[in-house]
Amino acid sequence: MLSDKFRKLSISTRIAFSFALVIFIGSLLLSLPISTAATSQNTYFDNLFTAVSLTSVTGLATTSVAESYTIFGQVISIILMQIGGLGLMTIIATILIRFGKKISYTDAMAVKEALNRDKLGDFKTYVLSIFKYTLVIEGVGMFLLSFRFVPDFGWAKGLFTSLFLAVSGFCNAGFDNMGAVSLQNYVQDPLVNFVIATLIILGGIGFSVWFDVTSNMYSVIKNKKKLGFKKMYRLLRPHTRLAVNVSSILLLTGTIMFMAVEWNNTSSIGNYTIPQKVMVSFFQSVTMRTAGFATIDYATVLPFSLLFSIFLMFIGGSPGGTAGGIKTTTFALVILLVINEIRGQNSINYASHSIPVETIRRAIVVVFTFFACLMTGFSILLIVEEQSFIMLLFEAVSALGTVGISANLTPELSRIGQTVLMVFMFIGRIGPITIFLSLVRRKRKGKGKERVYAKTNILIG
Repeated sequence: MLSDKFRKLSISTRIAFSFALVIFIGSLLLSLPISTAATSQNTYFDNLFTAVSLTSVTGLATTSVAESYTIFGQVISIILMQIGGLGLMTIIATILIRFGKKISYTDAMAVKEALNRDKLGDFKTYVLSIFKYTLVIEGVGMFLLSFRFVPDFGWAKGLFTSLFLAVSGFCNAGFDNMGAVSLQNYVQDPLVNFVIATLIILGGIGFSVWFDVTSNMYSVIKNKKKLGFKKMYRLLRPHTRLAVNVSSILLLTGTIMFMAVEWNNTSSIGNYTIPQKVMVSFFQSVTMRTAGFATIDYATVLPFSLLFSIFLMFIGGSPGGTAGGIKTTTFALVILLVINEIRGQNSINYASHSIPVETIRRAIVVVFTFFACLMTGFSILLIVEEQSFIMLLFEAVSALGTVGISANLTPELSRIGQTVLMVFMFIGRIGPITIFLSLVRRKRKGKGKERVYAKTNILIG
């Protein structure tokens, strides 16, 4: 039986296979006549590229979704984004649980790893809560966005557009059904900017952070405790505090840097009022953290803005959410390691807790692997494409970090260049999972204990 063979695969292989299967089926569905708009000139390669980008919740596209697909095709796009954001195995597990079916231990472990969760306890409650919170948040986002898009497009198209953007925003997918200009027509609209930015942040902060924050708030309310912000903050797990702190710092830094550099650039934000400059800069800081929406044309921003955006895209969001990148906590652990080395401290501490050496080692390997992968694909782009260095690097990091922001370069690349981006998007979506699993120690059969030799010293620096 095929299902039995699938169960025998390693967890990392099963996760990769599930995403590959969704991509293949999605590309076929998008290629159907019922999915393709009458004016579309998409080839199967274009549909495959779109399916990869939708499932990897990236946002890069060779053609516009609005101009290439019918309503049916756009519904398929929503489904692919939702599956890509939560993971096929998570959705299947949720359906089985709802119908009272038993989940095997290996299936539960696969879902746990797909969600980057550190424990298996309360598995059913955790999975069902993710599904419930996702539907509620996307529903609220759709409701709020409808106040803008229903007056603009009418009830049917307005509600559908609101749904499309709500799912895309929460899943950090970056896709829209507005046309080739994305959200540039709403660059000065506070409702659209702040609702989508909130969806992006909630989706990218990580499911474990949600539940830690909400459970502590519920406990405080239930017990009728009057605690200040500092005491409530200290109740949070170290992971939650680290993810929230790093995310907040990156959002603030990104906003200030973009606004300062682009302040007088009339092609981007130079002609806006001060409140508008702050809002637009804040949105760019949010969307650069793996969301992919564009309210400005990135072909018009200054080179330093592109370079700093590359830095933000490489870091990405937090573990266990819908975002990509090396993750905020991974970046923070590497920084803490550097600080401790400078101070001459042996243990790495955070929030009155010592972080295991194995965790730090994994963080370093994740960063190195992402960088090595980036340099490999980027080198290929430099060889086959006749584009500027900074633009190609921006495109490459956007794909690997599953961000989806493009300086109008994706459609201009050759098929080889676009294939590199597809590989990047796929690796970027499942990479952190497979990297982590590859670092898990396994018992080596027949080889006895691990050999330990006399210590030696290697000069570095």
